[in-house]
Amino acid sequence: MSRLSSGLLIVLLFPYLAQARLWTDSTGKYTVEADLVAYNDKTVILQRPDHQLGQIRIEQLSPADRDYLKSKEATDATAKNAGGNQTWTLSSGLKLVGKVVGYARKELILQRRRESIYVNDRVFENLPPIYQGMIPKIVAHFEHLKHDDRQALEDWLISQNGQPRSFTIEGAMVQLENRDEYVVPFFFFSDRDQSMLMSGWNQWLEANQKQQFDQQYNQEFLVQSLMAARQRDQQIQQQIAQLQLNQQVLMGNTSLWEVTLYPGRGVAGRPQWIVMPGRNSAEATQSAIAQYPGYVAGPVRKVAGY
Repeated sequence: MSRLSSGLLIVLLFPYLAQARLWTDSTGKYTVEADLVAYNDKTVILQRPDHQLGQIRIEQLSPADRDYLKSKEATDATAKNAGGNQTWTLSSGLKLVGKVVGYARKELILQRRRESIYVNDRVFENLPPIYQGMIPKIVAHFEHLKHDDRQALEDWLISQNGQPRSFTIEGAMVQLENRDEYVVPFFFFSDRDQSMLMSGWNQWLEANQKQQFDQQYNQEFLVQSLMAARQRDQQIQQQIAQLQLNQQVLMGNTSLWEVTLYPGRGVAGRPQWIVMPGRNSAEATQSAIAQYPGYVAGPVRKVAGY
């Protein structure tokens, strides 16, 4: 295959997301070009080409737009946005794959019984690996511990002499890949992600305290839409980066390497097989380790390039 035909194939494999459509209000006087992000029975969330989000009540839309929301095209578009998992790089360096589905304020109860650690009456080892990595860091945050690993957690629990300890966790409710849901504290997220996530927190909390369930649902819908838009923006950026990377590979300026990574000592996680660019295997390996702190490199093989 020639370099030219390979380049055309790459463009076909990484198409951009659908073009924005023109929306009109019920008076016909106001229009906006925007992509459909999400909608429920009352509100539609749109994203303009400048990435700004806006919400419009469905009753304020033109009849044609209301009909569009009933179409399969609209259903498929929003299902694609809502269905995809989001990847978060937390402030601790942990990578979290899941989907933000709302907010939560919950009690986290920890206790050491019969030489085992229990988290809300679940054995620590039975928790997903990502949450096993979070628990010591949550305790270290509230208790101002010097270390935030499993051993530090066990030492701290031993010092509690078998007494349960409770922490109030406020954060985003995240649905993991296995569909289990866990609260991830706000302080775990980067400053930018934390700012987005907390934009509706106070309103949700007030509605929760007053048992205003419609308001709670609305704030959860809004944060789900915001995170869907965030994921959509990331996909666009990834597509652009992939096109640029493939162009460099075709030009012979770099190669692609499959790097095997294993979790290092004390790191809760599973082996990763990731593809990284690099002029040689050492450069690709260094880039891979930089993305996965605490992991150690295993076998490396070239998958593309000259």
